[in-house]
Amino acid sequence: MGEIKVSKKGVEYAPAKVLKTKQRVYSQALLMKIPHDHAGLSDISLKLGRYTLPYGRVVGNQPKSELTLDNDELSALIKYISDNYTPVNLGQGQYISVDRDNAELIRQFKTLVDGQTDTANLLIENGILSDHVYVAATSIKKIAALEQYEASLAKDYPERYWQSWFSENKWLLGSDFAQIIDERRIDTENIADYIMRAFDGFVDLVEIKKPNGLPFWASSKDHDNYVPSSELIKAITQCLNYLRAIEEEANSVKFVQKTKSKVIKPRCILIYGRSDNWNDEQREAYRILNTAYNQLSILTYDHLLLRAKNVLGVIDNPVPIRDEDALPF
Repeated sequence: MGEIKVSKKGVEYAPAKVLKTKQRVYSQALLMKIPHDHAGLSDISLKLGRYTLPYGRVVGNQPKSELTLDNDELSALIKYISDNYTPVNLGQGQYISVDRDNAELIRQFKTLVDGQTDTANLLIENGILSDHVYVAATSIKKIAALEQYEASLAKDYPERYWQSWFSENKWLLGSDFAQIIDERRIDTENIADYIMRAFDGFVDLVEIKKPNGLPFWASSKDHDNYVPSSELIKAITQCLNYLRAIEEEANSVKFVQKTKSKVIKPRCILIYGRSDNWNDEQREAYRILNTAYNQLSILTYDHLLLRAKNVLGVIDNPVPIRDEDALPF
């Protein structure tokens, strides 16, 4: 912070700043706070001058040219520079002005992301929307959704709530998935929560159970080992049956047409229960359990939360995502 001085006439001012020195002249700025006759009132003024520089020394008070801007002129000049310096510097069509206090403008761009990326890309390509604003809008939307997600974990919402939530926020499931397919029916007997189209064009599955009220581990150990609860075993069995059923549809022209995807070794993510209070032994048991399946990955709601926080950088001390917190495929 600069030093503020007071003149003999009671004028507060910042020490003069030499802006540029040439061979025979120098330019200088002096910012002053001019008091009015009315008590407590004052104006900020800026004096700009160009002065003679004889013999290479800054001397004398006689200006070659001088201009003093009053409070209104100075405010207008500051706004003008703030609004126009960066666009002029970068060039037409490359910049959109968004200051850090104008988050509302960024939020207005939320409608351009998650489902309307073609529109956003078109605006970026034509210089109407900065790609930085696009990234900021996407991040703001995801952080807000993550806050809602974490708050909802404390409530006993049913499975249908979470099915709807993940439909609107499929990004939390991981980057492998390109699209949720509208068709959920595998065959006459099996209806999955989500049939997903992966980026490679093949079909995968996502099955969602609620986070609370379903124990992950059995109430007692077996041979001093943590084992899955009966509820978790039922959910795993359901996923394996879905995988078998969808593999049987691999040669079905009707299924391929309605999903617009191919079926080759489908994979399934099971989202089940909580892990926020696990001990080290339970985390090791989880690792062993998850590696036992080739086509199935079990993730708790807390695994998804930790992974998303790491990706978005919204935790104080980000840590590398452990293997068991990431998709194994």
